[in-house]
Amino acid sequence: MNYNFLIIGGDKRMGMLAQKLKDDGNKVKTFANKVEDINELESIEDIYKNNYDVVISSLPLTKDNVNVYTPLSNKKISLQELKKISKDKILITGNDILSDEATTILNTIPTAEGAIQVAMEETNFALHNSKALVLGFGRVGKILCSKLKGIGMDVYCEARKTTDLAWIKAYGYKEIPIEKLKENICKMDIVFNTIPYKILDKSTLILMSKETLIIDLASAPGGVDYEIAEKLGIKAILASALPGKVAPDTASDYIKEYVYRKILF
Repeated sequence: MNYNFLIIGGDKRMGMLAQKLKDDGNKVKTFANKVEDINELESIEDIYKNNYDVVISSLPLTKDNVNVYTPLSNKKISLQELKKISKDKILITGNDILSDEATTILNTIPTAEGAIQVAMEETNFALHNSKALVLGFGRVGKILCSKLKGIGMDVYCEARKTTDLAWIKAYGYKEIPIEKLKENICKMDIVFNTIPYKILDKSTLILMSKETLIIDLASAPGGVDYEIAEKLGIKAILASALPGKVAPDTASDYIKEYVYRKILF
């Protein structure tokens, strides 16, 4: 490809992306993400001393709306500085990657597998034949339901839309309309949430068994009232951004595909 890339911040996914872009014959430098055999720039001043065709930022782009997300480094770089650095260059941000439908769909696979891994680690019973409730039937919910059924779980899924409820039934899961959530949630062994707002509030949590495990896959701050869950003795785990934690190698492949599509087309 023979492009000059600068990768700023990010987690293991971005580090593996840097290595794979280099393996493809590109020139790659990083800032705030140390990768073996790749030159990590030490300062913002060093960034300006080099030329780049493409600047790639972390995924997610930011956690505080001020600085680029740099979880693997103490180095900081502001969003304003990123804008200056990328002037007259191709800029690919974490927000761009997250808004790409194809990449998002592919990322649901490691998300679902990671959710099952968390469930296995946090329970003392076999998942086979246990009851799982998935809140939401969006991209993640669809893949997660399929994989849970594949390992023999008794799968329930909550949704609001009539069409979603019909698809849930058609796939062989047990459909739960939102208005019947509270009367059914007490029966579950594990609840997986994919809805990005506080659906598991006090009025719902007080109806749950203390033995039920909640795995929240929604982006931080998640869809659970964690303070109330703790007071009630219900174990709730915020397990967002799982692709970068459980399958960074696979996730970096998806990101690389997006980067090349963005550049070439």
